Amino acid sequence: MVTTTIYRINETDRTINIAQSVIDTEESIHGAVLNTRTYTFDELMNQHKVFCEHTEPYDAFRDRLNSALRIDRSIDISTDDMIARFIAEYGENIFFRGYVSSVIKFYNKERYVLLKPNDVVIAKLNRRKIQDEVSRKLIEFMDTQFALICGNAYFSHKATMEHFMIQPGRMIVAADDYTFNVFRESDNCLLTVLAEIGQLVHYNKWTVCECGFCHKLFLGTEEEVCCHSAECIEAQKQQKEAIYKENTKAYSAVKRDYDAYVRRYKKVLVEAGIEKYHTAEFDDFMQAKQERMEDMDKLKKRLIRNDLPTKELEDLSAKYKAEIKAMVEELVEKFGKRV
Repeated sequence: MVTTTIYRINETDRTINIAQSVIDTEESIHGAVLNTRTYTFDELMNQHKVFCEHTEPYDAFRDRLNSALRIDRSIDISTDDMIARFIAEYGENIFFRGYVSSVIKFYNKERYVLLKPNDVVIAKLNRRKIQDEVSRKLIEFMDTQFALICGNAYFSHKATMEHFMIQPGRMIVAADDYTFNVFRESDNCLLTVLAEIGQLVHYNKWTVCECGFCHKLFLGTEEEVCCHSAECIEAQKQQKEAIYKENTKAYSAVKRDYDAYVRRYKKVLVEAGIEKYHTAEFDDFMQAKQERMEDMDKLKKRLIRNDLPTKELEDLSAKYKAEIKAMVEELVEKFGKRV
């Protein structure tokens, strides 16, 4: 059974479906879709990070293939145990599976010249030379594919990558009696998948961020502090509510202090007879007092809405207190007794 990797990106919910499609080799058409799995962009980004950072298994893989090239008979290189060890140590990794699959496919194709040579005599006389050439091609392929997969531009809009060409895949329509889904064919190393995600990353100006709640990495903008998991979103909501309540108390304390201060100086004017005998001047004071109180209310609401500290409100309170005090002292000096 020949299969190929197919995928479908869902931009809205930031997920990607990756599956295997069975190919009819005679007709070269796709049949059943198998093993469909859904990954979030964040999951793929974290798997990509693990793949790029842990290179020890690749060296062992390279040694195993080079050793197999020296054997005269045909042997199949089993990768099940190697993949199992990688998963046990680092977790499931779709890029590691794809890379191993791609290298094995290339290895089998290139090694065919040793197993089924066109000229048996020449092949025997030059076997070591042919082995060295196949080994060189294999190492070059492994290094090139690894470097392309590990590019740093896929998951950060700030990074750039040199131009490279990928053979475009076919469009695959998976349909049944009720619906259909459109997939695209990918290379085994998922370079087409990485390139399409990278395009979205650069368009949306995403970069790798650390969640302030679960501390996992996620794709987001620089000002984001929360990943896209429901648990962390709820935790952030509760934190904001707690901060809002706490800050509201602080804002209200500043505002109450200011209001009490203004009431005290209004009382001074009343006791000095300004309200009774100089109503125009008293009305001017009341209007000035009202305008400043409205300014204080507007600032308080803005600071609460944007989760900002109380300093700006405290500074405005101090400024208006000084102005109110000066106004009252001037009126009392002119029309009544001193404050």
